[in-house]
Amino acid sequence: MNKTYKKIVLGVLLAGLVLGGLGLLLQYGVFQGVNASRTERTNTECLTDERVFDQADVLSGEEEEELRSLIADREQMTGLDIVLLTVREPELDDYYSIRDFAQDYYEEEKFGWDGPGGDGVIYVDNWATGYCWLCTTGKAAEKLGDSTIQYIIDRTNETVNEDPFGAYETMIKTTAAEMQNLNLFHFRVGNGWLVLIALAVAGIFAAVNLLSNKGSVTTDRSTYVPEGGVKTNQIADIYLRSHRTRVRIETDHDSIGGGGGGSIGGTDGHGGGGGRH
Repeated sequence: MNKTYKKIVLGVLLAGLVLGGLGLLLQYGVFQGVNASRTERTNTECLTDERVFDQADVLSGEEEEELRSLIADREQMTGLDIVLLTVREPELDDYYSIRDFAQDYYEEEKFGWDGPGGDGVIYVDNWATGYCWLCTTGKAAEKLGDSTIQYIIDRTNETVNEDPFGAYETMIKTTAAEMQNLNLFHFRVGNGWLVLIALAVAGIFAAVNLLSNKGSVTTDRSTYVPEGGVKTNQIADIYLRSHRTRVRIETDHDSIGGGGGGSIGGTDGHGGGGGRH
């Protein structure tokens, strides 16, 4: 194997390693688990140990148990109470009403890792109107900003109509991951795209190397020099003036995916945001 092809193979391997590592970071979160909770739950006033309230009856009993187990694990990791509530309430037909409902439910049941109304989140999904709300309290409200909350909601709503269990599982995992990481990324790259990107990078690398080697030994310093040497004419460019045009690029800071949503924010010490599916 000549040097050129060795470089190509090395380039492919390096591209694969780099993009594979990037894929793991994007999938599992940056520094996930580094800031895992070191404190035990101190709330002794909470009215229930339940975390999954499927009043809309969109989950099977087995799915509820799996979500309870996942929540218990992520609660220990994050130091948050994590609550899921599904309902069918036609009167919860806008973001304000479902926000108030979520906040009141959290407070009435006295959820909170460190005490009533303390650290935690509750995700309320209304299957009668499609409105949903992620309410954050305590350190969850401090850590999860508007864009992060909208990211979690959008990811959940991508699949909730077809696969409620999978969507809620994604919501729980993503919320916990966002509490743990530095929030450097809010996008995902599938394995197929990573492979295509790696192949594209390797192809560019190979083409550059082949072209550089192809034209590297065709001439020497005297190939195109006529007898008697080279005569040059002195040419000067005169720079007359410059003109700068400034164009403003409009951006849409309020665009929301996942079937629509709204980040009107929480009240009474809560944070949060909503969406619709």
